[in-house]
Amino acid sequence: MPSRRPRWPVPPSLLIGVAPLVAFAAVSAWRARPSDDYPSLGLTVDSVVRALVVPEGIAALALAVVVTALGWWRIATVDSTRGRPRWTWTAPALIAVVCLARLPLVDWTALPWHYFVLLGVGVLFVGVFEELLTRGVLLVGLRRRLPEFGVWIASCVLFGLLHLLNALAGAGIGPTLIQVVFAASFGSTLYVARRLTGNLLLPVLLHAVWDFGSIAVSATSRQGFDDIAVAGALGLFAFAVLALGVVAGGLVAWRDDRPWRLRRRWRGVPTNDTTDPDTDSDSDTDEAPAGHREPVPGRNDLRSRTDTPTGSPG
Repeated sequence: MPSRRPRWPVPPSLLIGVAPLVAFAAVSAWRARPSDDYPSLGLTVDSVVRALVVPEGIAALALAVVVTALGWWRIATVDSTRGRPRWTWTAPALIAVVCLARLPLVDWTALPWHYFVLLGVGVLFVGVFEELLTRGVLLVGLRRRLPEFGVWIASCVLFGLLHLLNALAGAGIGPTLIQVVFAASFGSTLYVARRLTGNLLLPVLLHAVWDFGSIAVSATSRQGFDDIAVAGALGLFAFAVLALGVVAGGLVAWRDDRPWRLRRRWRGVPTNDTTDPDTDSDSDTDEAPAGHREPVPGRNDLRSRTDTPTGSPG
């Protein structure tokens, strides 16, 4: 009697992977319903608590419950294989440099110390939630239907489009569109960070520190000429780094879609239960027999055992 596919962990699917993102977008649109609150985000202790700590903490907890219920913690947070080439480490490393270079621009005496503590907690919640959502659950779903290059593109674009919701909260259309492009590019660098380290820890930290610097500088800016000049130079440098992140992300994803690499990774995947074992004697060879075209999967090359159903990837 053939074994039944286990019901838990829940088998990954595109629908389940995209559902939390759609739900988050709907709730965010409802919360942000046309208002003018965005320009004041994070400028005061009360704003940090109301706009970051409480809602993002609830969102991170709710998503953690969903991931636990699905049994997706490992496949959503860990890649069994790490990305290449190693020079792509330059992109997340330079983003870290930009984040650290912003900190001296913060006027640490302009606001009470507990403002910065609460801001740190709030942006950490943001990093955990948004990375688990877009570089975690979403990636699991996208890998069911797309090659890794498509997964990279779709995850970056969707992450950028989420920032369109800022227009409902009072951000201008022009700045919002720039932020969408900026966020999509930043998402590529965070994708590289996940692929190179094999987990979500570095993307979460980079995301949190980036947001901390952005909000803290805006809240305490002294508007002096020197500060504006340094901030402008850092902004231009950041755009150059993010462009590098796009190139690095595309290269890392493209390398995983090369047929010889996919063939090597999928050689150990079990065949269907109905396959005659005598016909599978050539499965361990590097080259297929003459006249025979070896099937090469075009998606899901990064799935773990939890993510691989019984049978070959048809």
